[in-house]
Parts: sequence; C-alpha cells; structure tokens
Amino acid sequence: MLQKDTIKPLGILPTVIFYLVPAIILYVTHYLIVPSYLQRTGFPYLTGYIIGWFPTMLMFFIAALAAYRMEGNPWTGKSFADRYRLKRISGKDMIWTLAVLVFMGVTYFGLAFTTELLARVTIFAPHPSFAPEFGPEGASAHVPGAFMGMVLKGKWWVAAVFFLGWFFNIAGEELWFRGYILPRQERAFGKNAWIANGIMFWLNHIWQPWNLLILLPGILFGVYAVQRRQNTWILLISHGLLNFTLPVIVLLNVSGFSV
Repeated sequence: MLQKDTIKPLGILPTVIFYLVPAIILYVTHYLIVPSYLQRTGFPYLTGYIIGWFPTMLMFFIAALAAYRMEGNPWTGKSFADRYRLKRISGKDMIWTLAVLVFMGVTYFGLAFTTELLARVTIFAPHPSFAPEFGPEGASAHVPGAFMGMVLKGKWWVAAVFFLGWFFNIAGEELWFRGYILPRQERAFGKNAWIANGIMFWLNHIWQPWNLLILLPGILFGVYAVQRRQNTWILLISHGLLNFTLPVIVLLNVSGFSV
C-alpha cells in the first residue's frame, strides 16, 4: 500500500530545476546535436528528428518510473495507480476528458495564425535545418507520400518508431508531469498547483517557440482538469488522441496511401 506521506512538496526552486533539466536536454538535442548530425550525414531531416525525439520521450517515461521507485513505493499495479492517480474513469471524468479534447483542438487550430507571426521574430523562428512540416507551416507544407524529407512507402520501421514514440511521448510526459510532479506541487502550492504545473510544461516546449501561443490555453485547461478531478487519465486520453493523428498519417503513407 502506498504511503501518502511519501509525497513531498515540490516548491518553486525544485519546480524550476525540474523544468530546466529536460528543457535544456530537448533544446540542445534539437538545435545542436540533430543539425550537426544531419550536416555530417546528409540524411533526410526525419532521421535526425527520430534520433532526437524518440530518446528524449523515452527519457520522460524512464524518469517517471525511476521517481516512483525512489520514493520507496512498491512495484505493484495498485500502488503505482494510486501514486500516479490512474483512477477508474467515471462519467464526469469522461465529460472533462471530452471538454479538454475539444478545447485543446479549438484553441490549437484557432490560434494557428500566431505560429507564423512568432516565427518572424528571430528568437522564435525554427532552426534552418528543421523540416517545413515541423515549423509554422505545419500541415500546409506536407508532401503526400513523404514526411520531413523522406519518402515513406515501404519504410515500416518508421511507422513502428512513430507508434512507439507516440506511446513514450504521451505516457512519459503525463506520468512525469501530471502523475509524479503535480501531486507534489499540490503539497506546495495548493489549489494553484495547476498553474505552476501548466507553465512548467508549457515552457518545456521552448524548443518549439513558434508554438508557444497555440499551446498555452490547452495546456493550462488540461492540467486544471486533472487537478480538479484528481485523475491523470484525463490528459493521458485527450493528449494521446490529439497526438495520435501523426502516427496514423505516417502509417498510411508507409502503406502506400499518399495522404
């Protein structure tokens, strides 16, 4: 059985540190390591993106599991679900999940025009090596049958990597930020913990600065819903569904359907 007193408060300074470490890793990976790799190899951007994206998402997943164990919690499903608030989804939870999903979608696409505006400012612009689809042009720059400079037909390893990456992306970020960190922030900030957690997660995307405005409303509302309902599944589901379109598009193109 999980002992509730193992959850220690996470104040301002630890919150900043917990933000800075992964944010720096993400920034260095995508702005220094990946561009250098692409320049040396001449490979399509997609290969560099996978090399940068997959391990960093796996990093969050491993960190969430390690943090759970470092608190002295037992390796049992019940204790893990209790500590990370993976509760049974009730009718109200489903309504909140749907509300988060809709709100995220509406605000993301409704504020899409801000990405090009921000990208005009040097400090918010993507790295020159970034593929057009990854930058502010987004889906409008997509070439049917290809993705980030690589023709996908028959490349099943790419589809496999994207599905695994999607899992580690969603499970890693939500278990780390909402499962492990948010309850600790609640001990320090009380009812305002969702603000600290939301801003922390939002700034963790600083390596995509042109996306900051379209991400903020959905992130804050999503974290608020999780704290209000005390259920991490709300963002695991809504975040997962929103991001699931990408591996599906990759799979279709790998299968020979140029979309």
